[in-house]
Amino acid sequence: MADSNKLTKLIHTTFNIYGLKITRKLSVVVAKHLQNNTDLNPEIWLTKIIEQILGQNLPGANVDLDNIKLALKECFKPESTLKETESVLNVIDIFTVPKVVYDTNKKKYTIQRMDNNLFSEAVDKSFVFKERLDLLWYRTQRHASFAPAKFGKTESNKLQLVPIEFLLSQAKTKDVCIMGLLSQITEGQYYLEDYTGSIKIDLKDAFFSSSLIMEGSIVLAKGRYVEGILQVDNIDFPPPDSVENSRVNFGDSNTFGGSHPTSLKLSEKLKAYEEANKDNFIIVISEFWVDSEIVLSKFKVLLSGFSESPPTAIVLCGHFLSFSMTVTSVKKLKEGFKRLAAIIAEFPVIQKNTSLILVPGPYDLSAPNILPRAPLPKYVLEDLLKILPNTYLATNPCRLQYCTKEIVIFRENMLSKLCRNTLHYPKKEEDEASENRGEKIYEAFAKSIIRQSHLTPLLFSMIPVYWKHDQALHLYPTPDLIIVADDFQPYATSYANCKVINPGPFSKSNFAFKCYNPADNIVEDCEIPADDG
Repeated sequence: MADSNKLTKLIHTTFNIYGLKITRKLSVVVAKHLQNNTDLNPEIWLTKIIEQILGQNLPGANVDLDNIKLALKECFKPESTLKETESVLNVIDIFTVPKVVYDTNKKKYTIQRMDNNLFSEAVDKSFVFKERLDLLWYRTQRHASFAPAKFGKTESNKLQLVPIEFLLSQAKTKDVCIMGLLSQITEGQYYLEDYTGSIKIDLKDAFFSSSLIMEGSIVLAKGRYVEGILQVDNIDFPPPDSVENSRVNFGDSNTFGGSHPTSLKLSEKLKAYEEANKDNFIIVISEFWVDSEIVLSKFKVLLSGFSESPPTAIVLCGHFLSFSMTVTSVKKLKEGFKRLAAIIAEFPVIQKNTSLILVPGPYDLSAPNILPRAPLPKYVLEDLLKILPNTYLATNPCRLQYCTKEIVIFRENMLSKLCRNTLHYPKKEEDEASENRGEKIYEAFAKSIIRQSHLTPLLFSMIPVYWKHDQALHLYPTPDLIIVADDFQPYATSYANCKVINPGPFSKSNFAFKCYNPADNIVEDCEIPADDG
């Protein structure tokens, strides 16, 4: 009895040292568990149990019975066994992803959990662009070009970012640097807005450092304030944050979404699994028409080529019909997915080992054309779900976590929309060997969405978004891979250590698709030869 009381006291004291509060009743539960396993060193295992509890990201210091049970369960698993929430492949509903906001009182980024309610209050609309601006403002303040000089040092090349109200007071009129939302408050006249005011700008002599600057973008403008107008000399996007740097602000917090309480990018077990399965890959196809004979036959050729080494997942993006929605669309979809199920059933290894992820297009049978979009309805996929139960009906956009890699998948013709609304186009491409050749349009697109940390940096009039779920389109922290399935030609590029790819429309680009190897972070261009199938 004396040993039991001594162990209970040790448990209570150790929890207090780690800032956790445990009741005597729960201390007795842990003590009995340790006493029943006499081969365990109580102090070592007590530390392991506490580490597991700390990894659950408790809302407060109090520990309950469920926390204890989960910690004990995880502690006594074999080292190589993944935790229950550490799945190798995780398809995340975009409506459940947390919101990253900057808390001006705490002076740090915080994470807010969201509900699935689509109905917004009027005030939610005003918060959308304020939160976009806050995110980029404080991210930029930490950049080397804007961060304050170290104590005792003077750095003449540092830039000072000031709010618009600073200009309106006319405290400084030369070499000013402003960040704000680019908009037309009056037709034909551009303004910059932040939460302190708005100011008219003159872009006549401005140098555009970035290519696809659009109304609705958050931009940096440098110039001279003359007679109530900012004469812009240089206009650019906020500087980017790399995949590695953007994670620094959040520690082990899960900002990407999913059920795991901490970021899976930090999971040693998933990293080991990823390294041990270097040959695993993911196939991405866009514009997969299930009512097209040639598309289904070419897909069968693709499956036969991978029948001995099945992919981990196949991502199929809409549109899933070759024609616009009509009264026959439901029937055609059901018939098409039934035939797709029959084709997959011919390859048992793929049927057993490969997950199928379906991402709807803008005009697929699903929901209003407002982002984010709901998944395809289950009733048109009944036959496919019977044959391939590991099918995921994903939202658009959706997030995919494979081991430690974070992937964003988006089906929308965004490049053409950004080009139609841009104030400035890239220079025309010259000879590939020329050092001064212009930027490719898809490189400019990748730069735009990564530096804006947003998939759709446009006004709501150009692309509608549910006000309460704008965070579903955020790209901060920066993911490892962004798949933007577009009608544009296939491409793969990289910016700020983030890969951006477009598989291209399957039926219009020689049946092209992409293969992504997560372990080596490599994207391969693939297509099905015309003489096959």
